[in-house]
Amino acid sequence: MNPPRAVGLLGLICLLGGGCAATQELTRDLPGVKFVKYTMAGADREQRASLDRGLTQLRAFEYDPAVRSLRQAIWDVELIDKRSLRLEELVEVHQALAEAYAGLGKNQWSTEQRALAQALAEYGRRENESGPTETALAKAKAAYQSAHFREAVTGFGQALVEIEGQSPTPLRLRSLVDARCHLVLAHFALGRSERAGEEVRRLAALDGATVSCRRQAPPPVRTLITAVEASEARLGKRSAD
Repeated sequence: MNPPRAVGLLGLICLLGGGCAATQELTRDLPGVKFVKYTMAGADREQRASLDRGLTQLRAFEYDPAVRSLRQAIWDVELIDKRSLRLEELVEVHQALAEAYAGLGKNQWSTEQRALAQALAEYGRRENESGPTETALAKAKAAYQSAHFREAVTGFGQALVEIEGQSPTPLRLRSLVDARCHLVLAHFALGRSERAGEEVRRLAALDGATVSCRRQAPPPVRTLITAVEASEARLGKRSAD
């Protein structure tokens, strides 16, 4: 048996057995490995379509289209029930977003995405840990309600990680929408309207998410949400044409 084939078979055996971490890392991007992971997780390979499209656009230096695809990918991969695969894909999404933002000169946004990807990767290594997923979100909301907006932004970022321990999927999605909506509110309260608008765009990639956020937003934030949605609708129409 030739060495490349032996490595491939070893990687597949370890992958199916859930062990051999070093070999999993080695074989992560080999043809067919991702397909096997999705099959074993009972996940639809189409849940990765937006991520694949974003990566292709990123390689072509099409940063704006890549960001739009990757915003959609955030929610698409959330539909993967198996936690380990979902976290692996989320890490890849946020790493790609970091590269796309860097290409657009949004260095602070890029740094945020790299930090989130790292936090999700570390959380994924704590495989059997089911921490108090409500605590981080509740603490962040308390900070927001106390007008400690910088602390709230940090807290909601942490909540995005810990919420990944929640199940079933509809509950996790509701919590993520809640956390991201409050990120819109906290950034806006800090005078970061552009950053708040980007968080609205991430919400808008999930059907109905901005509707629930608008209900709890003050009038100036509702105006921002409406403006962002109108802008995204125009972009979508131009892309379709």
